[in-house]
Amino acid sequence: MRELVITSLFITLTVCLFGQGAKEEKKVPTTYDRSSLTVLFVDNQTENHWREAREKISKIVFSDKYNNNNLETLFLSPNTASKVPGDAQNEIANNLKNLRVAKKVVAKWYNRKPDGTMDMGMVHERGRFTATDADFLLAQTSKRGNAALEEFGNRLINLSYILVLDLQSIKTMAEAGVDKTKGWQANVKGYLYKVNFNDEVKFAFYDTWIYDDDTEEVKEQKRKAFDALDIPIEPVLQKSLTITSSQPESDTGLGLLFKPKSTEQLLEELLQKSYDETVYRIEMDVEEFKVKTAVYQTRPLRAKIGLKEGLQTDTRFFVYEYVYNEKTNKAEPKRRGVIRAASKSKITDNRKVAAGDMGTSQFYQVHGRKLDQGFILQQQNDLGFEVSLGAELGEIGGGYGRVDIRLGRLIGIRSLFIYLEGGFDAGDYPSAIDYSLLGEESFTFLRIGGGIAKGMQLTRNLELRPYFGAGVEMASNDKNTEDNAPSAIYIKPGVNLALNLKHNFQLIGGMGVYAFVSDAESENAGVIGPWDSVFQDRTGPSAFIGIKFGF
Repeated sequence: MRELVITSLFITLTVCLFGQGAKEEKKVPTTYDRSSLTVLFVDNQTENHWREAREKISKIVFSDKYNNNNLETLFLSPNTASKVPGDAQNEIANNLKNLRVAKKVVAKWYNRKPDGTMDMGMVHERGRFTATDADFLLAQTSKRGNAALEEFGNRLINLSYILVLDLQSIKTMAEAGVDKTKGWQANVKGYLYKVNFNDEVKFAFYDTWIYDDDTEEVKEQKRKAFDALDIPIEPVLQKSLTITSSQPESDTGLGLLFKPKSTEQLLEELLQKSYDETVYRIEMDVEEFKVKTAVYQTRPLRAKIGLKEGLQTDTRFFVYEYVYNEKTNKAEPKRRGVIRAASKSKITDNRKVAAGDMGTSQFYQVHGRKLDQGFILQQQNDLGFEVSLGAELGEIGGGYGRVDIRLGRLIGIRSLFIYLEGGFDAGDYPSAIDYSLLGEESFTFLRIGGGIAKGMQLTRNLELRPYFGAGVEMASNDKNTEDNAPSAIYIKPGVNLALNLKHNFQLIGGMGVYAFVSDAESENAGVIGPWDSVFQDRTGPSAFIGIKFGF
């Protein structure tokens, strides 16, 4: 019966997942231009712990991926976001318009001074910085040379975005009800807007440009025209997240595994994560934020992107080949594989102006067919966790589930995971002990554990993942009380092998070994005896078979 249920579940999920992936993307842009971000925080002066948080916002490190268009202040006031439930996006937009933030952003692009004069210095500088090696080499073949690169900056102005972050419900872990843990928790809402610097607005803006030979009367007219100018913004999307920055207290067993941090350091981390995670989630949905480039080299896979594009370990990219379709008479993208950025040491620091010798970053393939030079990479951020469901077979068996959480973005090592696991089983264990302590012979077992795992790509579609973890198994039945229920601690080394059916769906099998390192013990009965004596032979290897899908 159990095998039938597992098989039915597998078939249902397979059909659903393959059905969802049947549609191929109709168009994948082949060009990528650098966007800019102006970041503002809602000034929640009445929010609990806001004063402590506000003082540390200036320490946030903003992503190298975006041109930094931050203004003189990082705060948006007055605070209206929390007063209009369900309409905060529009209310904040009205605030931005009233404060003329979009016009200040464009004025920054053109280095507008108090007397109204402007220049193209920043536009040209950002144009040169955004240009790729291919752009540089092409420019050298033209008469205009570097001047052609400088003009790239003009097309970047309409990629100006404003991100407003609203931190609410800032709590210590104690206030959040989490014991033996120090740190912070907060809800963060991110509101993204785009500056609409369309042709009509652009021409009206250029009409306010003050030239050296303008008379004082003309200059004054242009200053007034600038003051009256309205540059619109468009709401793009909003994201809501719960962010935590914490660690176990030093007097707990787990606390010994971490380098101690002060509550101030953890608050700084909370604010940094509020920005980082909001931007990461936004990149999933905004096409202009997704990096696109070509495969520069195979064996190993390399591309000419790096820290300038905000590349981090395990960042996911889909790889496309444009194939000619005779029916439509057009070249259409076909996804050929999925790759991820390699460890931090293999990511190039390309934060410089292109000169034809920009470095490359290394990637590794996790799905698909053989890739060729020139295929198009498109950034596709994922949530970074995988869920495995199935059954364990052995003396310790039954239903099993596991969640693997990818650590690459945090620590710079590719394919490194922490995992949480759980399992349940039932069985009869007669005559091993005096069951007057436990109630009866039939027991239900529940296992909860976790550990660390490291993925190793054997082929493009086959991954080996050794792991090591620990956990606790608890036994219960209908007659014994919770105080009588025995438990014991186990360690578990093992290895899983996953075969791709899709890039986010695998068949998985493996082998783990349960080794109990503590005796069976209950609150009332105390130490009862070795676990594999209390429950005879309940130890040793267990095979696993199931399915895994990624998010």
